[in-house]
Amino acid sequence: LIIYVPVLMVRVFGISRPVVRYIERLTSHNWILRITSNLRRKLYLRLEKSAIGLSERYKLGELLGLLNEDIANIQDLFLRTLFPLMIVGSLSVALILSSGVFSLALALTVAFFLGLMVIVLPYVSLKVSAKYDRDLKNYRNKLFSDLTDDVLGLQDWVLSGRKEDFLLDYQSSEKATRQIQEKLLSYVRKRNLVLQLIFALLIVYLIVWSGTSLRTGDAPNYIAAVSLAAFPLFDAFAPLSDAVVETQRYGDSVQRLNDLPDPKEDVRQERILDTNLQISNLSFSFGEKKIFEDLNLHIKKGEHVAILGRSGVGKSTLAGLIRGDLIAQKGRLDLSGVEPAYANNVEEKIGVINQSPYIFNASIRSNLSLARLDASDEEIWKALELVGLKKMVASLPEQLDELVDEAGQRFSGGERQRLALARILLSDVDMVILDEPTVSLDPITENQLLRLFFERLKDKTIIFITHHLLGVQHMDRVIFLENGKIKLDDQPKHLLQNDEDFRKLYQMDLGTNDF
Repeated sequence: LIIYVPVLMVRVFGISRPVVRYIERLTSHNWILRITSNLRRKLYLRLEKSAIGLSERYKLGELLGLLNEDIANIQDLFLRTLFPLMIVGSLSVALILSSGVFSLALALTVAFFLGLMVIVLPYVSLKVSAKYDRDLKNYRNKLFSDLTDDVLGLQDWVLSGRKEDFLLDYQSSEKATRQIQEKLLSYVRKRNLVLQLIFALLIVYLIVWSGTSLRTGDAPNYIAAVSLAAFPLFDAFAPLSDAVVETQRYGDSVQRLNDLPDPKEDVRQERILDTNLQISNLSFSFGEKKIFEDLNLHIKKGEHVAILGRSGVGKSTLAGLIRGDLIAQKGRLDLSGVEPAYANNVEEKIGVINQSPYIFNASIRSNLSLARLDASDEEIWKALELVGLKKMVASLPEQLDELVDEAGQRFSGGERQRLALARILLSDVDMVILDEPTVSLDPITENQLLRLFFERLKDKTIIFITHHLLGVQHMDRVIFLENGKIKLDDQPKHLLQNDEDFRKLYQMDLGTNDF
């Protein structure tokens, strides 16, 4: 009977402890995953809204690190830092108060040991390991960024014969990261040893106190109960030092997320109904560099317009303004009265084919259905037929389910542009911006693709951004940009007949003056 109660209590707590732990983990993870899900949505909205500006401020690897590591760190901020701190704080107060019920000396001694574990050791850990942790995070961010760039440029490494340089560069970065990790782990092992010694001293003190303070016939039972009850507390106090140290890492992640632009999610409320483009007295600049000043332009629905000019004159910037990715500092740009930056259906009305359309490492079907998620296989095959890829895709082992390499490396430049055109045809947008889509192709492929683009898009508004004159004979108007303003704006035939500069440029570019 003397040992019956302790044995019963051991059984009860032995069963209840894993059950309570499971329920606690299930509840906390469910709550945290909901929070991080909302954070990922908000992060995407920030990146999507400011995509053009972010691409100039961040490398691709840095953005991937932002999406991957920083959100994961925010998740760990709750699970590995805030929750342990709250648990240890409340547990420490409860232990000191319950100890005070028996003896003031016991309460003070317990407070002393808890102070060492809760305050002194985490503070020392923070000071000692802060530099290691900061260096480790910097190395990891740099490794993430550099490796992303190197992998996307892997073909260039191989073709240049510098495969060994690529491997050595990665291995040296990995080695530097590993060395810092080893130093940090070495300190953590020493710190944990000190923590265990402090806890062992606390257990010894509780045994001694129980033996001297409890003098009833059941004293051995209570000594065992007090001592054994203290052991599970170590699981609560052990993660505390790591939690305090990692607050710095999480603080950096929070700061990086807060540094992103904070667009209003409710700002896009209007809908574009038509693609009649009107630009009035528009001015735009990047920092101190002026791109446009009092620009005026009108493009009717269904009109085909070529935009020409020197590199850096602002042709692609104009495309960003038309798409709503950029906002003018002065003046107005609207599509039938609606500014694209404040419309919620830009993607449904305006499509873009640029120099390097991105092909995802997924199936051909998945890459094309991005344009319209409900597109049927019949519609996808029809789009492939219109762009001249049906026969090629049909010859693949998996056909539409064939996986595409990262960035579409298994396809030629011309085939990637045809896939991009197939996306546009599936989305059935009203306006298409061709932002130098054939700049990296050979002349024969370039001419074939331009003819294909203009044939398949003849019923849509086309804004053709280019740096030379191949294909302008298919346009209704040709616009020359210079010094932030429109220098020429007329039909290509009229320009060839009446403008000496245009005629010389055309002859130099194509070697003829025949349209």
